[in-house]
Amino acid sequence: MSSLTTARTDRARTHRVAARQHRRALWVTLALLALAAAVTAGLRWWVAGSMDEARCFMGEAEACGKQLFGTWKTPQGVLALVLERSLFVLMAVPPLIGAFVAGPVLARELESGTYKVAWAQSATPARWLASKLVLAAALAATTATVLTAVFRFGRVPVRYEPNLSWSDLGAYELMGPALGAYCLLGVAVGALVGLLVRRTVAAMATTAAVIGTVLLGFGSLRWELWPSVHASGRGADLALGLSDLPPDVLLLRSGYVTTDGQRLHPDTCLQPSGDTRCPPDVTGWYADYHPASHFWPLQLVETGIVLALAALATLLAFRVLRRRHA
Repeated sequence: MSSLTTARTDRARTHRVAARQHRRALWVTLALLALAAAVTAGLRWWVAGSMDEARCFMGEAEACGKQLFGTWKTPQGVLALVLERSLFVLMAVPPLIGAFVAGPVLARELESGTYKVAWAQSATPARWLASKLVLAAALAATTATVLTAVFRFGRVPVRYEPNLSWSDLGAYELMGPALGAYCLLGVAVGALVGLLVRRTVAAMATTAAVIGTVLLGFGSLRWELWPSVHASGRGADLALGLSDLPPDVLLLRSGYVTTDGQRLHPDTCLQPSGDTRCPPDVTGWYADYHPASHFWPLQLVETGIVLALAALATLLAFRVLRRRHA
């Protein structure tokens, strides 16, 4: 048997061992994904009996909304509530994946010393870590792909409901490749933290905190990753100007403009009595916004940045392993 064949056999055996070690987590994850798909498909089938869904697919907002959110009395209302409630759970997936990699996958073996058994059976430290990361990355990518497909499928009839717009926190991440990038970042950061901390509980908590912080950070900064659209007009009727903006936009900033170009707060012209009366130097209004067409550019830029961070964390993880176990 050649050395190349031996290396391939050892690599395949290392991957099988890693999969067998965490087969319970794999089966539980696949079962939960299947359950999410089945529930969403069942709700969509129920909604399909509504006469408004055909019009909703044609893009008529009033056919999709009709103030159905927050009520269990209609199929669309139930679907909207289920999706809205699930956002909090689904956004916890990247931190959970990172915590799983940091704790049970790596730190627990380093803490208990069981990694020495694998290394004694011709598995080098780098190959041992690679097998762990390949398994975790495959699980993360599968999870993100299924969750994104299920959420987009279920959201179609209720996409105009509150908290389910393309720009809402949670819905935005679940509608594109950003969720997959965050899940892979969880794998990479989990590996790095697990190798550095080497204590199961501490590594899990640290990784979850790091990924959660990254999610919140991008949630507040992502709208600056792509140039926004600027709109302005003459006169002091800001409400009228905003009503002329395209539908389903994300308004970033708005207000009034003075003769010298200074931007004023949108409440500048609102008087205590409730009347609208602007200062004499106000000449017009302005608005900065992202239209719905900016969704994919924003998603791709954010995904690229997060994947770069994941690659950097993975590189650092292998460097830490090599320096400590050279």
